[in-house]
Amino acid sequence: MTNYTIDGHDLSDLFSSEKPLIRFTDDHTKHVPEYGSIIYTVWDLDEKFIYVGIGGTQDKPVRERDPRSRIEEHRNGRRSGNQFCIYVHDFFVVPELVKSGTFERKRRQLDILTKDYIHRNLRYRVKAFQTEDGIQIVRKLEKEIQRGFF
Repeated sequence: MTNYTIDGHDLSDLFSSEKPLIRFTDDHTKHVPEYGSIIYTVWDLDEKFIYVGIGGTQDKPVRERDPRSRIEEHRNGRRSGNQFCIYVHDFFVVPELVKSGTFERKRRQLDILTKDYIHRNLRYRVKAFQTEDGIQIVRKLEKEIQRGFF
């Protein structure tokens, strides 16, 4: 079994194929805690890792942080102010549009297509930190993973 540990934090929940992937259409409140900070990984249907993100990073006491809002934003597919949705749009939705040669211009159509792509093709895994230092932990872990730690 692969060792998915950074700075003593076991990240098997994020990377182990033994851990189930969660659909963005599933009720996220069953998988993401009500409070704290989270780190999550996003995977395509072939279980290829494509993204790492964090949530619940508001500068508030741990019980007032809302990690669910980050996953909810991704579920909605709205690109405005959402780095993940912009990434999905730019790297997955636009190439599909170019390849198909079709696009129906109407209000929020690109957000709808982004949401549909996320729902059809992407899954996630999540790990929570419900401690006061959770913000610092998830930020550090995210940077390490982005740098290619695994």
